[in-house]
Amino acid sequence: TVELEVEAYEEDDDGNLVSHVKEVSCTPAHATLLAHFEDKCEWTSEELANSTELPDDMVRKRMGFWVNQRVVETTRSGEDTVYTLISVSDADANNDQSFQHDDEDQEQAVSIGAHEEEEMKVYESYIFGMLSNLGQLPLERIHSMLKTFVAGSDHKYDKTPQQLAIFLQQLCKEEKLEFSPDGLYTILKKRS
Repeated sequence: TVELEVEAYEEDDDGNLVSHVKEVSCTPAHATLLAHFEDKCEWTSEELANSTELPDDMVRKRMGFWVNQRVVETTRSGEDTVYTLISVSDADANNDQSFQHDDEDQEQAVSIGAHEEEEMKVYESYIFGMLSNLGQLPLERIHSMLKTFVAGSDHKYDKTPQQLAIFLQQLCKEEKLEFSPDGLYTILKKRS
């Protein structure tokens, strides 16, 4: 793994995005992709694939990690995905940033401590209740509902969307939840 210091954007208590530098552990492939943004601040997935000689689907997966870290943001340009380095003005304008998921490398790139993982288990029943009643939900909606509903309980919900995404991904690995290509979580129905 590689240790990097990156500028990222997180929500403060008022819901505004603020810039801060954080240390991130990631794979060399993640670091290589991010290093390209030192030359220019906007790349298409095809350009990154050609430049790094990585397959396009691998580029998209690895770049999803940097989207989750709020270092870059994505837009669509026809069939291609465009990745743009986030600046403070961009972050303020895109407060409702959507997240992507990097299936296998997210756990290696950012690990949740055992204590924090135990803490997240408390929220599992809330998540299952939401998904039982509403069917399927995107990460952002689950996050905002947890902030609303858990506020009145013994436990305070103070997690970032990134921490929630990692936890939801863990529930997917445990075959409790399912994540669809359109970014929605549902309860995994057991096949008999």
